[in-house]
Amino acid sequence: MNLSLRQLKVFLGVADSSSFTKTAQRLHLSQAALSAIIRELETQLQCRLLDRNTRTVSLTEAGRMFLPTAMHIVQVLENSALELAKVGREERRILRVGVTPHVAVSIVPTVLKRFLSVHSDVHVEVSDKPPGDLLRLVEDGELDAAFGAFFDKASGIERKPIFPTHFVIASPLTEDRQWPDFSSSNVTWAALQDVPMISFHKDNPIQRLVEDNLSREHVTTGKRIIVGHLETAIAMAEAGFGVAIVPSFSEATCQRFRVRLDKVQPLLELAFYCITRSGRGNTEAIEQFSEVFREVAQEFEKTLSHRSKRATAKRKSESA
Repeated sequence: MNLSLRQLKVFLGVADSSSFTKTAQRLHLSQAALSAIIRELETQLQCRLLDRNTRTVSLTEAGRMFLPTAMHIVQVLENSALELAKVGREERRILRVGVTPHVAVSIVPTVLKRFLSVHSDVHVEVSDKPPGDLLRLVEDGELDAAFGAFFDKASGIERKPIFPTHFVIASPLTEDRQWPDFSSSNVTWAALQDVPMISFHKDNPIQRLVEDNLSREHVTTGKRIIVGHLETAIAMAEAGFGVAIVPSFSEATCQRFRVRLDKVQPLLELAFYCITRSGRGNTEAIEQFSEVFREVAQEFEKTLSHRSKRATAKRKSESA
């Protein structure tokens, strides 16, 4: 008998969800591959573990007997692997962090430079991936921590707020009269009525919050262009296709484009989080990295505020 951890995790996934489809999606497998793994496990155990029909999947008597054993084996192996990996990282002082792509190009270079200037003995490995991938990597223990706008709570994941951010309007630097005057220090969401907008996909957590607020303020925007990345939205705004509603921590990226940033009132604050796997505890290195992250982000926010005030004063002076 040659049981594998992968076989056991697939079995536990199906037992938990009662669905081959959901488990295949969760484990990033095709249904054919998942079915083959289950068949192989049942062949090795010489018994049927699951009853399948067109709608549901349920445990057989043998499956119910095997379930606690499989759970125990997986838990022991995963805990042991995490402890060994922790020992190895502490010996080598390796910190594996994940960030969303936009944060990777805006804030992380400054964070990393400042952190390593003080903790030169730590080797930091950075993974820039979408939020869903980062969450999975933290769950699987492949990342020590991930930083991003993780608005939804997830089982087995601890979220720690790092710094607050809010939304700003990125609009083209143009005198074209088709654009509302966002130069006021008190721009409201109502100013977006019928204005063309660059939006993110509807499952994007940032876009969900934007849509909720637009609905709450009874605002209907103009023509939409849907994009997948913050940088793309900002570039499209620069080209005059519409305005983009982006988090204020995007200010560093916006400096590379000819766009104007204005706070939109009422301020809709949202937290930027550090997520870790529950029970593993925050290592000293994660705490130190998080603190540097917080310091840099706060500095970015202050810079944005000062620039916004100077830009507003300049526009008022020019119009006087």
